[in-house]
Amino acid sequence: MRRGSLFVNVTSLVSAQAVVKLVNVAVSIALVRHLGTQELGRYAYILAFAYPFGALADFGLATYAIREISRDRARELDVVAILRRALLLLAGLGWAAMMGLAILTRHDAYTLSCLALAGFSSLLSAITTPYLVTLTAREDLHLLSLYQVVGSLLGSAAIVIVLYLKGASLALLLAATLANGVILILAQALAGRMPSLPHVQFSAATMMMRQALPFGLLLIGFALYYRVDMIMLQWLRTPREVGVYAAAYRFLDAVIPLAASIGRPFYPRLSSLSERDPQGARALLETTWRPLLALGLPLSLGTYFIAEPLTLLLFGQDFVDAGPLLQILIWGGLPLLLINIPAQALMATNLVLPLAGVYGVSVAVNILANFLFIPPWGAGGAAIATVLCEWLNLALVVRLVRRQFAVTIACEGLWRYGLAAVGMACALWLVRDYGLAAAILVGALAYAGGLMALGYLRSSDMLAFKRLLAQ
Repeated sequence: MRRGSLFVNVTSLVSAQAVVKLVNVAVSIALVRHLGTQELGRYAYILAFAYPFGALADFGLATYAIREISRDRARELDVVAILRRALLLLAGLGWAAMMGLAILTRHDAYTLSCLALAGFSSLLSAITTPYLVTLTAREDLHLLSLYQVVGSLLGSAAIVIVLYLKGASLALLLAATLANGVILILAQALAGRMPSLPHVQFSAATMMMRQALPFGLLLIGFALYYRVDMIMLQWLRTPREVGVYAAAYRFLDAVIPLAASIGRPFYPRLSSLSERDPQGARALLETTWRPLLALGLPLSLGTYFIAEPLTLLLFGQDFVDAGPLLQILIWGGLPLLLINIPAQALMATNLVLPLAGVYGVSVAVNILANFLFIPPWGAGGAAIATVLCEWLNLALVVRLVRRQFAVTIACEGLWRYGLAAVGMACALWLVRDYGLAAAILVGALAYAGGLMALGYLRSSDMLAFKRLLAQ
């Protein structure tokens, strides 16, 4: 079977995310302004409460299935058939567990209705996932990119309709559910007509769940880690604090899919290299982290300088407190970018359980830090806890990768990034009174120009990365 190049796959997914984010930013601005701090807080809390149960519905089965198909293409139909049954079973169990917990914790009828809709969306996702797994395992990521773009456009259109009709959280979740039903049909069309799937025994589905247990623990830990702060803000402070925090967090939420888009194309490749060519996997890891540093450093630094005018312009005066929060949160974006490909390597080499342990430790640290920081500092305390845990995650994952692959983290040439970042910071400080557009333009030109002036285009980093993407 033909395998797409890393360059085509990375470019497809990153380009798709660029289109998706351009659309989502516009819709997100309208959504935040329409809902206001209080209703946005309730909406964010509902999504945060439902998110771990959505992870339970997936349980890492998709990632496990991609790895198994990548290692043996002849097993594709059997793996997909078992995956489908297992996902439907888990989606039903996750929905029941979520509603049971919501009732036990005495949520009001409106919140329960919203959570029920969120659970139905998880069921639709369970039906859609096998088609996306097929596309990913085949490395047809240009088709996956098309799915993401069209799905984002449909979801955004649904939100716009709800905002036009002056709907709130329940209407937004209903519209999202309907959009998920439509994109299920798109996923089927993109995956193409498949031969009839073999009949699957219940025992085969439960066996896949047991085999995917490390992936499931990782996914649930990831889900709890990235949403526990909003749940704790709701319980320890007020919905308004959740709303302001959620507005600032939308910028960090944009980094998460960007990092995934860059890292995801490496997972099938690392899965195939893990057993037959460990040195090739090591070379991938040693080559990729520097370009990600070159991308993440100006992204974090630039956002820090423009955070307050940016949030004020986009979301309005009600969200003036989101600017200082963003100045803290954005420093979690750099470790998010750097951790993604090493995490893919650990999953590809059956080190999923230690990776799940990393996020388990982070969940515990995050909860403790939130208990300590939220009462005195509110959303600012939650932001500090998030950034501390992101860097803790990176440190723990790097330790695992160095132990498994004997990766060398060389510092040669990093001075270019440091000097370019200093030049960018100086430029942003000089134009701080000339408006947001001037700051973005000058900052980007200062960093890119600094790298080029320092010989980055002729550096060994750039040459090695070009060779990598040509594979």
